[in-house]
Amino acid sequence: MESIHHKVLILGAGSGGVSIAARLKSLIGAENIAVIEPADFHYYQPLWTLVGAGLVKKETTKKSMKKMIPSGVRWIQDRVQTILHEQRRVICTSGQTIGYDYLVVATGLKLDWNLIKGVDGNLGQSGLCSIYNYEEAEKTAEMIQNFKGGHALFTMPPVPIKCAGAPQKIMYLADDIFRINKIREKSKITFAVSGKVIFGVPAFAKPLMAVAARKNIELKFSHKLVEVLPSEKIAIFEKTTDDSVNLEKIPYDLLHVVPPMSAHPFIKESGLAFESGPQTGWLKVDASTLQHQDFKNIFGIGDVTGVPNSKTGAAIRKQAPVVAQNMVDLIEGRPLSKKY
Repeated sequence: MESIHHKVLILGAGSGGVSIAARLKSLIGAENIAVIEPADFHYYQPLWTLVGAGLVKKETTKKSMKKMIPSGVRWIQDRVQTILHEQRRVICTSGQTIGYDYLVVATGLKLDWNLIKGVDGNLGQSGLCSIYNYEEAEKTAEMIQNFKGGHALFTMPPVPIKCAGAPQKIMYLADDIFRINKIREKSKITFAVSGKVIFGVPAFAKPLMAVAARKNIELKFSHKLVEVLPSEKIAIFEKTTDDSVNLEKIPYDLLHVVPPMSAHPFIKESGLAFESGPQTGWLKVDASTLQHQDFKNIFGIGDVTGVPNSKTGAAIRKQAPVVAQNMVDLIEGRPLSKKY
């Protein structure tokens, strides 16, 4: 395969990658930039919560990738396999090698459905649904709208995950739909959280506890979903206490599943991830500059980064101008001027 080289190489054309490509185009010119992205379509995932409530059609969240990548920026439709940071090269699954002077890692994260036994292949049936999938979000809306009463069980996996508020948002929307459909009194809603609090930010946790109480939603803390028995409509959780971990079976009529999430394996395998601490496995960037802590010509943006904030589109909106300006500062030999 022919080896090519670009001044700036961006890995991923999600919200983070596209934002950086657009900003850098205006700062250094499109001819200096290339984006590696295998997908044909770009999805605006924050809207999937509203798709799951039947308020928006899923098609409105889908756009052609060709229309999203800024004109003049080279789109390399391939998949990243290995990052050779010392050689400043990226190897794709096709065998193609792309060299770079500066690298932006915007690869997002992956959904680890396989860590919950019994879910794969069963979403959209047997009461199982999720807004964390383009096709399934619309089926979630159908299941919530057609719910006739019983136990509606919503889950929250260990953080970090993308949009940690979404598992609650869809639950509150479902509660509202149940009330509109006059079946709320025949329904029990439970929120099973793997952690010890309803939300990781204390300023938000207190009012959310009040919301759950007002809506008569049962909270189960330290409950991590590990298996589903679709034919029996039973969810199995690891229930953690101070001195033990036990399995608890909970019957359901509707089960909204949120999978555990992690960075793509090639991030860790390439030696670019944190190796210890709460951000283990995520891209090792400085929390203020978003520059890699060990390799100064590498920056990160979005869900892949190991920074202590929620993995959301709102975070990317604030990160993009920081990454773009700091990269230009580095390219032009100035101290980094922006902080996140």
